[in-house]
Amino acid sequence: MKERDKLIEGAKRCLQERGYAHTTARDIARASGANLASIGYHFGSKDALLVEAMIEATADWADKLRQALVEDVPESVWQRAIELLDLHRPVFVAGIEVFAQAERRPQLRQALADAQETARLELSHWLAEAALPQATRRAIGALCLTLLTGLVLQHLIDPDRAPTAETLTEALRAVRVGAGG
Repeated sequence: MKERDKLIEGAKRCLQERGYAHTTARDIARASGANLASIGYHFGSKDALLVEAMIEATADWADKLRQALVEDVPESVWQRAIELLDLHRPVFVAGIEVFAQAERRPQLRQALADAQETARLELSHWLAEAALPQATRRAIGALCLTLLTGLVLQHLIDPDRAPTAETLTEALRAVRVGAGG
């Protein structure tokens, strides 16, 4: 495994075990077995490495969610999203920590903005019919990312009262009917 890949894997382990705010460059070097100076060489900073690791960790979750989307049963998609959220909870907690740091770190903010745009585009490709206008497909991706982000926050804070798959499916059907669909 290349040094860069070792660093990403070590950073992902640190995000799981320590979270974003409590992970140091030394923690990552120790977890990866890589040289401390290689963080700067390969990524420029610890924060850049952690963002890269965060993006990869959430990509794992997204791949599993994409598999649920193939089933084409709305309720099962939301149920799978909630199950995956529970399974990957430490990654999402670290993600919230990352978002908070972005307010004062322009490079981090830009990396997160780029990751969000990628997520919107991917969701639009997974969920929207190809025949729809590009603007409509993008809007569908944006809506789904907004719903997923809100679901993550609510589920992390209060899983017992967070929306269930049934609740989300019922609400989306009602919105569709109310909009004439």
